[in-house]
Amino acid sequence: MEIVTVSDAAERLALSVRQVQRLAHAGDLVSIGPDRLDWGSVLRHEAAHKGHQRRAWAEATAWAAIALLTHVEVTWLGEAQRSRLKGELKRSTPEELVARTRNRATVHRLMGHRAVVDRLADEVIGSGSTSEVGELTGATGEQVDGYVSVARYDRLVTRYRLRNAVEEGNVTLRATAFDLAIAAQIAERGDVLAGLDLGASLDPRERSAGMRSVKQALVRSR
Repeated sequence: MEIVTVSDAAERLALSVRQVQRLAHAGDLVSIGPDRLDWGSVLRHEAAHKGHQRRAWAEATAWAAIALLTHVEVTWLGEAQRSRLKGELKRSTPEELVARTRNRATVHRLMGHRAVVDRLADEVIGSGSTSEVGELTGATGEQVDGYVSVARYDRLVTRYRLRNAVEEGNVTLRATAFDLAIAAQIAERGDVLAGLDLGASLDPRERSAGMRSVKQALVRSR
């Protein structure tokens, strides 16, 4: 595990120290004692924001963008909003889409006993590293990666005695307040959602596969 100071993280991310401290307080960066951060969490944050300086879409808008790409009906936005969003998707690059849809969920990287992985997999909407995207084979069996509701997140952490992973954990829970039934429909319509998850990965193969999937979806939408 590599540890860096808040000042070093701020320099890497081109942010102020105060902004980095707020990110750490919100859980976007992993704190390791006073004024120290996990370097991996800094790199993941950088990857998720790479290529786009505008603000991320709100949660509902982010899910609407993904739904449009997967041909899931978007009923929670008005017609004018849907039209504007379609226009933005036509002008978006894969990197921009990964960055602008990041508010669809809060990503928690955790560690749990090997025996709980299979049981947890039955309680999430599988995505990310456990999905087959392009030539990648889902890393099932030894880890779980998927979406859960914000309301259930704390219960799962308590029930399965999960703890924050300082380095790479074997459990990734993506907590969202969005309707999970619709999220499940989106996940079933190809690999766009998993591609967006992998697009922020630090693993070059995962990131490359994710970006290709997102690019293909954008091309099809045009």
